[in-house]
Order: sequence, then C-alpha cells, then structure tokens
Amino acid sequence: MKRLLGSVCLLMSLVVSASAQQSATPRPQIELLKRNLERIADGVKADWGIYVKSLDTGEEVAINADAVMDTMSVIKIPLLVETFRQIDAGKLKLTDRIELTTARKRFGTGVLRTLDDGMQITLKDALTLMIIQSDNTATDMAFEQVGGPARVTQTMRDLGLTTITATGTSFEWFRALGAISDPAWLKLTPAELFTRGYPQVPNRAADVERFHFEGKTPYGLSSARDLGRLLEKIARNEAASASACGQMLQIMRAQQMNTRIPKYLANTGTPHKTGDFPPHIANDVGLLETPRARVVVVFFTAHHRGIYTNLEDAIARMSEQVWDYFNYRVGSAK
Repeated sequence: MKRLLGSVCLLMSLVVSASAQQSATPRPQIELLKRNLERIADGVKADWGIYVKSLDTGEEVAINADAVMDTMSVIKIPLLVETFRQIDAGKLKLTDRIELTTARKRFGTGVLRTLDDGMQITLKDALTLMIIQSDNTATDMAFEQVGGPARVTQTMRDLGLTTITATGTSFEWFRALGAISDPAWLKLTPAELFTRGYPQVPNRAADVERFHFEGKTPYGLSSARDLGRLLEKIARNEAASASACGQMLQIMRAQQMNTRIPKYLANTGTPHKTGDFPPHIANDVGLLETPRARVVVVFFTAHHRGIYTNLEDAIARMSEQVWDYFNYRVGSAK
C-alpha cells in the first residue's frame, strides 16, 4: 500500500510539474497565429515590425517588434495624445481657432492645402483632419499649438515609451525630401516651399528611393512594441483622462484610409492610423474591437520595392488572421 501511495504521489507531482512548465510557455494557438502572420509577411519583400496584443488575455505576437522604424504619419497618434494631455491640463481647448495661411500649408495628404487663406478652423478640426485624412497642414498646426516635436517626444519618455520620437514637422520632412534633388530647398521658408512646389527632375523616383533607403530624415520613429503600448494606454485610459482617451478613439474610428487593417473585417470597430511613403512604407496601427475581444495591432514596413497594393493587402490579410483568432477561438489564455 505504501508503495502504491508513493507511486500515486509521484505521478501527481509529475503532472503538476508538467502543467507548470506548459503554462510558462506560449500556448500552441498563439504560436500558430504567429506562424500565419510570418507566412503572409514573407510573401512580400519588405522589412516588417509587427506587434499584436490582446487587451483581454494578454497574449502577444511580436515579430521584429523592437526594431526602431520610420512611423511616417503614425507619429500623429503621439501628437494627438500630447494635444489632449495639454487640453486636460487647461493649456489648450478644442475650440481654439487657428488661421489658415500659405505659410501653414504643407504638401502631401489632406485638404487644407487646397483651401483659401484666411479660413479659421478649430483645434478639434485640425486634430480630426490630421487623423482621418492624415492632413499634413493640420499636423503642423497641431505641432505649433503644443510646442513642437520635442514636446511630443518628451511626453512619450514620460510615459515610458523610449523609442517613440517625433523627429520633426511635416515642413522639415518635405524640405529635406526636396533637398535630395535641390539643396537650395534647405534655405526655403514654409511659405516659399509651398509656393515653389515639388522640383521636377528626370531622376525624381531614384531620388525618393535614395531618400528612404538612406534613412537620414524619418518622419517619426518608434518600435512596433512601443507604439502598441501607446495604443494600449489609450484604450485603458492611461495616456490621458478617460474623456480625452475616449475622444481620441472616436476620432480614430472615423479614419477614411481603410485599405489595410479593416479591409476584410466586417462589423468590427477599427480605430486606426496609417503612415505612407509609397512604394516603400505602408504602415497601419490600431485596435480591433471584435464582439469578443479588443486587440492592439501594429504593422510597420520599410524598404519595399514593388506593387504597393500587394504590401497593403498583406497587412489586410494579417489583420484578418488576428481577427479570426481572437474572435472565434475557443477558450482563453491568461
């Protein structure tokens, strides 16, 4: 009998030990999701930084998630956070008005650059256009209101996000891009730069590619993991007040550039923000709000050559895989 009891105790000890070892390792399901994301990413020749985290279970997928990459317009989310934190502090109001002038107009995405001077828009208008249309004029208006890129970077450090850096304004980025073809651009004022327009030279495409691959003037910087942590702080009302975080998500839900994360998703709330530099960068970051889960998703890309829609579609397919996994799988991981 003693020998039998000893055998039973030994068996139970082995079962408990095996169970503890299993709980300390990633669940097989999440590893399958990771492999599926890697398979899709490998089908497109580009550098990737991918971070996925369930806000319900804590499960994570990290693929090159700590590499610091060019955010392009995704850096507008940290700027949005800083603006709302200053609103919380009483330094700014959403109703503050900003006059549209030629000196404030910027190239690239957005509608404000096409409108007549003299228009008065609210800070809320500027923030909304900055996110849902990635309006570069509105972006630099917001930078002007909060005290510049350095102020945004410092707030990211205060939040413990060591890789998120607002490297400069839209004006500074476009001026550096133009200087690749014509160094005289570095001497231009904002009004002069906007009035002159892009330099038209035969090797323009080669200049743009060189500008990206040299990487001397990123629009913004972050690792996929840190940007994901910022999104988590917004979702958990830790980036600013609960009211401010709610308003940020509401703006992000109105995003009009929807050819990546939400492309194949139905009945899913998707507050998100894109960042583009075709054909090399097609970033997208945000939250998947499924009927069963909330999931942070960050897709950073770089050094892509080829068909831009293929790069976008890879992100859409990966987002679909994440949605399927967290919305339909049975059980949970703690």
